[in-house]
Amino acid sequence: MADDVVGHQVADLQAECAEQARKNRSRRRFWRFAHAALGLPAAVLAGISGATGLSSADARIPAAVLALVSAGLSAAITFLKPEMHQQAAHARRRAYLALEVEARFALTQAASRGEAVPLGVYRNLLERRRMIIAGQADELVQRIAVGGPTVTEAEG
Repeated sequence: MADDVVGHQVADLQAECAEQARKNRSRRRFWRFAHAALGLPAAVLAGISGATGLSSADARIPAAVLALVSAGLSAAITFLKPEMHQQAAHARRRAYLALEVEARFALTQAASRGEAVPLGVYRNLLERRRMIIAGQADELVQRIAVGGPTVTEAEG
């Protein structure tokens, strides 16, 4: 039990998953902020430019400048797609949290039996990690949520 190399690797994977979940939470917050920071001024400036342009003939230049700035912000939102990045970070966070729970469960189960963590369990956890990295986080969370095989069931 003291030489449970696989158990140490699973514990390292669990810690990595917790860290990745934290990072993806921060990424989600950033993209949510970016979406609001670009979208709200674009909408406000578009409204102001329209009102300014209609107010008088002398206000055409300021209205045009405001409209161009609003269009630039709107183009930035379209190009950067912050909402998509926000959703992806949320999905990765959920997947890493699910993987962390699976790793914790595998460690707890092995410790309760007084045995080492089976290599097959570690392989399964690594495969799930690979799925997250490959962008299959939603599929992984769905598989776990609908009662797909857990890492301990996959060993048997």
